[in-house]
Amino acid sequence: MSEEVGRKILGEEPISIPELKEVLDSLDIPEEELPPIVIKVKEYVNKFAKVDPEKAKRLKKRLVELDEVDEEKAVQIINILPKTPEEIKEIFHEKVILGDLPEKILSILKEEGVI
Repeated sequence: MSEEVGRKILGEEPISIPELKEVLDSLDIPEEELPPIVIKVKEYVNKFAKVDPEKAKRLKKRLVELDEVDEEKAVQIINILPKTPEEIKEIFHEKVILGDLPEKILSILKEEGVI
């Protein structure tokens, strides 16, 4: 792989496994030139990406429109695709969820056809 001198982080953004798959698939580097860790990560995302990248982006956008869901929680929801209110409550384990947030999240996941 080419020399890594001069690279710097321009920003941070939580991304889902499907979005990471899209980034890795867009690398313009022959497979045989990839570092072993990148090859392992590609194998992982290929195995665990549950939706296509475009649907993941759409889901993230819809989920963060809910007041109680930040980008990190949206990414966790996309990666796990919970099917019950109890599974959603586990994602938000550090705070008590009041109201109908789990049902709203499940409704979005069902409308998008991922559960």
